[in-house]
Amino acid sequence: MEKEKGLKMKNYKVVVFDFDGVLTKGGEELKQSAWNTMTLPWLGPQARFLLEKQHELVGNGSRYDVLRESFHSFRKSDAAYNGLVDILTNAYAECYNRIVQQLLQQSGMPDGTENTLTKLAKGRNLFVNSATPEIAVRESVQNFNIAHFFRGVFGQPTSKVGNMARAQSVAEIDKKHILFVGDGNSDARAAEEFGCDFIGVANEWNKWSSDNVDFPLIKSVVELPAMLDK
Repeated sequence: MEKEKGLKMKNYKVVVFDFDGVLTKGGEELKQSAWNTMTLPWLGPQARFLLEKQHELVGNGSRYDVLRESFHSFRKSDAAYNGLVDILTNAYAECYNRIVQQLLQQSGMPDGTENTLTKLAKGRNLFVNSATPEIAVRESVQNFNIAHFFRGVFGQPTSKVGNMARAQSVAEIDKKHILFVGDGNSDARAAEEFGCDFIGVANEWNKWSSDNVDFPLIKSVVELPAMLDK
């Protein structure tokens, strides 16, 4: 409770959001569904390898890394094939993006998200900081018609820590006035490494609770205005 009171008393001028699972209903489980859909036409061993590689690189790699390493593994001794791996990687990454964008639109945003962003944007700079490739997360933000709330929408290949620095540079503000809101351990680590406060969005995927994390938790971003504007 004391941690929450401390947050209420702070004068946050910048709020940075992770995207999937924070500003959208679909998070990591949605991306897992997209990977599962991708493997439907693949052979059994290849599908299993891709999914294993995807699990291995969660939080530590991009869709490009997953696909590139998978394609390289399928026919290692075929020089002609390996010369096409980058072409295959980019083509399948675009296919994956199309699946994710459609699933995101189907799942939607938590009820009240747009109204929440309207409230938070009054007197604050808002940013998105995602591990999704930047061009893809910008497409998602545009699709939800919320781009006008943000001064910056950042993604890979820049790291989440690097993107926090980008937000700070744009806002020209001290780190003590910056808050990062996310739903992954990589988000919490990024906030700690960057040196700003963090609020976690607890969900079925991360299984965060007051018993296993030491930062404040919310169930939805719609709780933020009441916490920060008191």
